[in-house]
Amino acid sequence: MFAFWPKFFAWLKMTRMRQTVAGASQLLWYAFTHLRVLRIAPVNAVFYRQIFFTGVEALRIVAVFGLLSGALVITQITSLVGGDSELTVKILIWTVVREVGPLFAAIIIIARSSAAIASELALMKTRHEMTSLIRMGIPPQDYLLVPRIAGVTLAVLALTIYFQVVAIGGGLAISAMFQNVSYLDQVGRFLQTVKLSEFVVVGVKGCLFGLAISTISCYNGMQAQPSVTEVPKVAIKAVLQSLLFVFTLDALIAYLGMLE
Repeated sequence: MFAFWPKFFAWLKMTRMRQTVAGASQLLWYAFTHLRVLRIAPVNAVFYRQIFFTGVEALRIVAVFGLLSGALVITQITSLVGGDSELTVKILIWTVVREVGPLFAAIIIIARSSAAIASELALMKTRHEMTSLIRMGIPPQDYLLVPRIAGVTLAVLALTIYFQVVAIGGGLAISAMFQNVSYLDQVGRFLQTVKLSEFVVVGVKGCLFGLAISTISCYNGMQAQPSVTEVPKVAIKAVLQSLLFVFTLDALIAYLGMLE
């Protein structure tokens, strides 16, 4: 009898996760097929506000984390391999470009924007603002969800590239200082070693992470019941599920890369 309950709760969690995946997928498809609404002035304004909040306002914190990440990686590499500049550059590419950059940028966006988007949409439901939009003949999905999904996705892609540039630039500078070589020589080694496919993978990760974060956050916000107590619940769900999906996608991309 006691063994039944853990299995039941595990099944319940899996059922809820399947519902989340199905609901988020439907929402993503809706956003993809209704991108034309971004040409409408009020929707376009929401789109640009979302880019500003998610992307522009995060530039400073992303730069700080990028510099610290590059410095940390280079410090650890130097302590392990010594003054081998070529190997240092290769490990920097393996760690920052392939994994740390896209993942850290996504985590920063989740911490800043995921809970905020879910809470904002939940509050709108609580205050019956969405009902007012429907009465005015404005589809809430077009006005609230499509610009947020598009804005967050674009911001995550841009911040991922920005994080990479800052982390790699800072890491190469510290590497040049530790190994007593020219900074331009380190940059040259990096450009000679890195492949174009690495940046393609970074772009794919940035887009997928952005789509996952924005869709999961919007979906949870729209699922809130008209009660103030629902706001913190959907915010927590949005953050946890966004992290789960981002790490799952990252593991899947890494697995597919191993098969090539």
